[in-house]
Amino acid sequence: MSTPVSQWSPGMAITSGRLQYMLELALSGGSAINVVAYGAVGDGTTDDTAAIQAALDAAHSRGGGVVVLPAGFTFAIKTFLVVYDWTVISAYGATVRSIGTTGLLRNFLSSETFTGYTGHSHIIVQGGVWDANASDGVTGTVTGMTNAFGFVHCEDITVRDVTIKNVSSSHGCEFNSTNGGRVLNCRFLGYRDNSGDSSRQFSEAVQIDIAVSGSSSIGAFDGTPSKNILVQGCYFGASERLGVWGRAVGSHTLASGAYYYGIQIIGNRIEGTLQEGIRGYGWRRAVIQGNVISETGRTGIMLTHPNPSTAGYSPSSRDITITGNTVDSPVADSAIRVLGFSGATCQQVVISGNAIYGGTAGDANGIHVEYCTAPTVTGNNIGSPRSTGIYNNQSDNGSITGNTVRNSASNGINVNASTGTTVSGNVVNGTSANHCIFIGASNDFLVTGNRTTNATGAGIRLGASATDGMVTNNRIIKGSSANGITGDATATGCTVALNDLTGNGWSAGTAVGMSGGATFTFGGGSTSPGDNLVS
Repeated sequence: MSTPVSQWSPGMAITSGRLQYMLELALSGGSAINVVAYGAVGDGTTDDTAAIQAALDAAHSRGGGVVVLPAGFTFAIKTFLVVYDWTVISAYGATVRSIGTTGLLRNFLSSETFTGYTGHSHIIVQGGVWDANASDGVTGTVTGMTNAFGFVHCEDITVRDVTIKNVSSSHGCEFNSTNGGRVLNCRFLGYRDNSGDSSRQFSEAVQIDIAVSGSSSIGAFDGTPSKNILVQGCYFGASERLGVWGRAVGSHTLASGAYYYGIQIIGNRIEGTLQEGIRGYGWRRAVIQGNVISETGRTGIMLTHPNPSTAGYSPSSRDITITGNTVDSPVADSAIRVLGFSGATCQQVVISGNAIYGGTAGDANGIHVEYCTAPTVTGNNIGSPRSTGIYNNQSDNGSITGNTVRNSASNGINVNASTGTTVSGNVVNGTSANHCIFIGASNDFLVTGNRTTNATGAGIRLGASATDGMVTNNRIIKGSSANGITGDATATGCTVALNDLTGNGWSAGTAVGMSGGATFTFGGGSTSPGDNLVS
């Protein structure tokens, strides 16, 4: 009842030394459990559930082992397979297809209950095409809401080199109350919302979840969150017969006092989603890096948490780094958005080195931070957003530095209702409406060292109730701009000094013009343009 397994390489990275040892033993001629030897037929029609489960049970009875679904076979199953501790499932070259009404694989029996991370653990699933066979009304058998893979109350789970496709209304791979889950070099293809009322448009291909009632098939519902999750090198898109996912990776449930820790989403390709591409919900110590995301129905990358006004508690996401991603043409909302709430801000947010292009709807900003404390937005390259390039709203002590923003449909950079924001060293070129840099209803701001050109309105505009700020050492080039630096009548107590507006042919009043009632210092006096350079 055993076979050597030639697909494995001792160089494959596995965190558990015991699992690595089992693979190396199989490679060197040791035994592995072949499901065919347990009666699996693999003709794509015969129900192989019992035979494959017998092989998995045999591994369990030995205290773990390697179970092989050999290449060239298509195994049909009618209900979930259950994998136990210290088990490797290797299915390179094989296909596993649902012919029933459930998903494919999980690490628990429906009669079991676990707490914390004490469930069946130390599991690897590698290789194979795992077809959840969602019905599209003509083809497929699964019409209900069911995960393809589900892992609950566990630790040390690796899914790699796997294709999961054609999922009905739920998730491709769910990590619920999981410590140390990894999805590596996998493909998630094809999803269908079979709810009947479009209520599952949000469903994630990889869901990071928490043990609360309604989130899992078994208890205990003790609020154990998933943590230390890595999703790397994966592809998310449509299959040959079903469309794109609701979201590629994300969370949508949380509980008071609980957070998801140590989430890393790195180097994935996300090609279209119904809603967000990546949606972190109550994430902390999260890194979202090097992903390529295009044509999402909503935000490309979204980080948020519950609204305390409806949740009944005050959460706080923090330590979030979004870096080196490419986000192209979100249909609606922003390419990258981090959203806190009054009394529950997002903290320690860094958005850096991302490349963002385009959008479809008029609310598609490039980068949008709202109710964040001290956000850093630096070194991003933003082209042709359908609304504002960078929007810092109700987010105090932010730093917006070294970004390039081109051809915004609205303002290039907009700071609104914020205190202590620095806007420095940015290059803003072209707006089809409004201004290159706009400061509205904010105070104690610094706008310095920026270069602006081709604004429909002004290069820099101090809007209503902009107070106690400084605009200094900026280079304003006219191009198609109507004005250089302007201020609203209610913008007061600001200093506008040492800015270079030369070579534009502006009159002094057009170059540096403030509405009646505004009170400014112009560097060298209270009369425009002061020590600002105007030719």
